[in-house]
Amino acid sequence: MRKNGFVTSALLYGILSLFLILILGTVSILANRKLANDKIKESVLNDVQKIETSPKCFETATSSLDSNNLQITGYDSTCEKTVYIPTTIYGQIVDSIGSNAFAGQNLVNVTIENTIKQINVTAFKNNDGIVFYVRNTSDQIKGTGTDSEIESASGTTWGAKNATIHWDD
Repeated sequence: MRKNGFVTSALLYGILSLFLILILGTVSILANRKLANDKIKESVLNDVQKIETSPKCFETATSSLDSNNLQITGYDSTCEKTVYIPTTIYGQIVDSIGSNAFAGQNLVNVTIENTIKQINVTAFKNNDGIVFYVRNTSDQIKGTGTDSEIESASGTTWGAKNATIHWDD
């Protein structure tokens, strides 16, 4: 009797151990798959964010934040719909994006570098569904605009409806 009880206990212990190994192995595989998927997504986002846009595509003016810097005031509609806003254009720091600078350009996605400190609330007007990759934290960029621009842009992201923003927060 004692021998049978021992064999039954050992068999149950063995089955339980095997079950736990299978469960833990599955959890480990799923966690590794999620980690791999996250790395792939991060790699793709980084690749998208490294696309460079020709300086010739941008219209600029002297920045109101610093007279040594530039503000983007316009974008050439014949240029790419995936835009990388550089830290400098022709050696001058880009620190702001002006009113309607990219309005109606049907842009797909825009990477905004960390030198940008100010964006007008209508800068991306009528670029609905756009995806922004912002290399800054949300508290480091100030929205600007007249009262009427702010009112018209209400419920949008810098004038774009249904936009997605990926912050470096």
